[in-house]
Amino acid sequence: MRLISNAFGLLPVVGLLLLASPAFADEPTVPPKDRAAYCKENPGKCEEARAKHDAFCKENPEKCEQMNQKHAERQAYCKQHPEKCEQQRARMKQHHDEMQAKCAADPAKCEELKKAQRERQKHVGGHAPMEKSDTPDSPPK
Repeated sequence: MRLISNAFGLLPVVGLLLLASPAFADEPTVPPKDRAAYCKENPGKCEEARAKHDAFCKENPEKCEQMNQKHAERQAYCKQHPEKCEQQRARMKQHHDEMQAKCAADPAKCEELKKAQRERQKHVGGHAPMEKSDTPDSPPK
């Protein structure tokens, strides 16, 4: 895969995190689109995620601000190009499903992948390295 530029914002980070550890877990850890309903059913998980995010932002205010800015840029880009963002989401979902199938077939290898991903995340401030795509549907830098 090619590296994704930083302009991709939050979507690749979320995708990589989805694929990194939750993709291999038995129970999904990323809330569905209806976050309010999910948090109502799973208040502990949502509160834990908020606390973890707040702690990260307290320790890394500049990085947190950059993430917030990238997220806002990505939202604006997707408002302007909804079809491209939907295609990207579909590709990420397909890749996620493929990884789930591979993990079901070989759980031992999945554990190795999860361990390696956690190590990579430790070295980059809690976030996995992003991939770059030179496809025409990449948002501008």
